[in-house]
Amino acid sequence: MKKFISALKSNTAIYTYGVIFIFLIWAIISLFQGKGNVVFPNPLDTFIMTGEILSTSYIYKCIGWTLLRVLIGFSSSFLLALILGILANKFNRFYTFFKPFILVLKSAPTAAFIYLFLILFTSKYASIFIIFLVSFPILYESVVGGLNNISKEVIDAMKIDSGHLFYSFLRIKIPLSFPYIAVGLLSSFGLAFKTSIMAEIISGSTDYGLGCAITAYRSMYYGNLTPIFSVTLICIVLVLVLDITSLAIKHFLNKK
Repeated sequence: MKKFISALKSNTAIYTYGVIFIFLIWAIISLFQGKGNVVFPNPLDTFIMTGEILSTSYIYKCIGWTLLRVLIGFSSSFLLALILGILANKFNRFYTFFKPFILVLKSAPTAAFIYLFLILFTSKYASIFIIFLVSFPILYESVVGGLNNISKEVIDAMKIDSGHLFYSFLRIKIPLSFPYIAVGLLSSFGLAFKTSIMAEIISGSTDYGLGCAITAYRSMYYGNLTPIFSVTLICIVLVLVLDITSLAIKHFLNKK
């Protein structure tokens, strides 16, 4: 436990240095752009604008609606990935049959799906379906990989026990594979979050959402990208929280 805490502190410090380095590069680039530049604003102006934006209720509604869309699309995707992943683990022919479908979802450009769902559905719901399609291949492979990662000794013990199929999966296989699946969940959730924002921007939706906020501030402050940088900074902080959590879980799993 002490080694884990020590390693976590070390990784956190290095991670912090990396973040500081990014802000340093940002400040240097903005310095070369000239004082008072609004096309590539410096970090200080961006932080001030971020504080102003965070003082309004609008941005919190945008964060809430984006997270709600992500949770709906992501949870639906995980549920289907769990069901199909269990089938793929149990039946090798199903895994082989379903493999081309996963390959298509992983290879197809996300932007193409956005325009497709904008035609089929309204801009308000298009991002939910995009999140579903982007998250599903990662979650499906995480479930299959987690189930396949269970040791042969456990599988043999399950066969000897001759318990019910669903009992074996729910009480034995799923709990054993969950740490592996959890990493996929955290990694794909960050991707789903970013995809939702991109879908909201491309769709041009005027509803609440972080992508909608970027579009709205772009119209309000035409030619001034400081608010855009500020909303982007808020998005990055939210994703960083997920990223740090994912790193901690991965480190824990590697030590097991």
